[in-house]
Amino acid sequence: MTPLTVSERLVAFLRQGSAQGVPDHVLHEANRLLVNQLKASVGAMDHPAVKILHDWSQQAGSDEAGVLWFGTRTTTERAAVVNGALFEVLDFNETYIPCFMHAVSGVLPAVLAVAETNGASGRQVLTALALGIEAELAVASILMPTGYFRGFVPGGITGAIGGAAACALLGGLDDARMRDAIGLAMNAGAGFYQSAGSMALPYLMGMTARNGLNAYQLAAMGIDAPAAAFEGDKGMLSSYSDEPAAKIETVFAELGKTWRIMGQSYKTIPTETITHGPIECALALLKRSNGREVARMRFGVEAIVVKIADERAERFGVPSSDLEARFDLRHCAAAAWLRGRFTLAEMKPAAFTDPAILDLRSRIELVADPEHKTFDGASLEVFYADGSSDRIVIPNFRGTPGNPMSDDELSDVFRLSAEGVLPIGRAQAVLDAAWGLPRAADIRALMTLAKIG
Repeated sequence: MTPLTVSERLVAFLRQGSAQGVPDHVLHEANRLLVNQLKASVGAMDHPAVKILHDWSQQAGSDEAGVLWFGTRTTTERAAVVNGALFEVLDFNETYIPCFMHAVSGVLPAVLAVAETNGASGRQVLTALALGIEAELAVASILMPTGYFRGFVPGGITGAIGGAAACALLGGLDDARMRDAIGLAMNAGAGFYQSAGSMALPYLMGMTARNGLNAYQLAAMGIDAPAAAFEGDKGMLSSYSDEPAAKIETVFAELGKTWRIMGQSYKTIPTETITHGPIECALALLKRSNGREVARMRFGVEAIVVKIADERAERFGVPSSDLEARFDLRHCAAAAWLRGRFTLAEMKPAAFTDPAILDLRSRIELVADPEHKTFDGASLEVFYADGSSDRIVIPNFRGTPGNPMSDDELSDVFRLSAEGVLPIGRAQAVLDAAWGLPRAADIRALMTLAKIG
């Protein structure tokens, strides 16, 4: 008997998960991730990149699907692009640290577009979202880390797979068409990290969501794809990474048993994942600094964090935009120390051009610390002008699996993010609708509430 291809094995997993239902804790995690994306995007409407993409979406003259927060409608494809950019632009979304990726931004916009048009129930939405993300993370787990080291954006090359898989479930495709949808999505992977710090990165995640949606739509109409799109001699595995084919068996042996979706890290502040440990260290030591003048700061981080931060510092120089500032670890740490907080205001020109912040930024050293095996943790030693020093170690920043954020805390961060953006009382109404999705007849009530007006 001919062995099943990767696409066919993903179909079998999706079909079984849909028939049996995902475990309750996995369904709840999908619900948390949806709430988290609302938190990540509610403050993003006025970002220039989002405004441009929204204006573009309105040129289509369609009312098929809703754009979050704007309260406008457009084609399903353009709604997916704008919603994907909204989720991504502030870098306030989740991170699956083992694969260096945001897994949800490329999946959820496609799911919302299909669910809104076909009237899927809230439980169906969350089930499809959970299974789509899990399929995406399985593929990413095979491709990483060398796919990332090559310069690809992991969510950009795998997000369409999760989106196509989830949409295929919601759209009721048969096994053959579902396999084709996944194969088409494997051909649609795109994006490289040279885009970080520019508007191209949020656009990329919107494009990724659209690619997954299109893969589902075209497969439903009869466009086919190679069965071995992933593992074929000229397929996705060899094109996007240097990982051995043996990893396929390792990853699929765990699929549906160990749920990777449960390993997501959430964010309490709107900036890139590698800055969270250092920022928490800075804010914690600041509380006991007693006003002492800082001579220099030394952060201990995972070795790759030093490499990433130094590469960006060389490429950007001094940050000249909010997109560059949030990818500048030294800026984020200096701004947090001098302002005693980290909010969207620390991404504004008044912060990244502040002479005091720039001066402290220049006195921050990053060193590789073997005690930190991942992005989850960091240490900080502050050397004061009076000759004293202080040190702190944070093994896991708030929101990581090792230091998880509760549902109530996640809701609180959403409320804080929505403050001054949504009308009074609207934030709670959105939360009630979002947390109530497992019992909701459809997602239309949530989409109606998730707007400014």
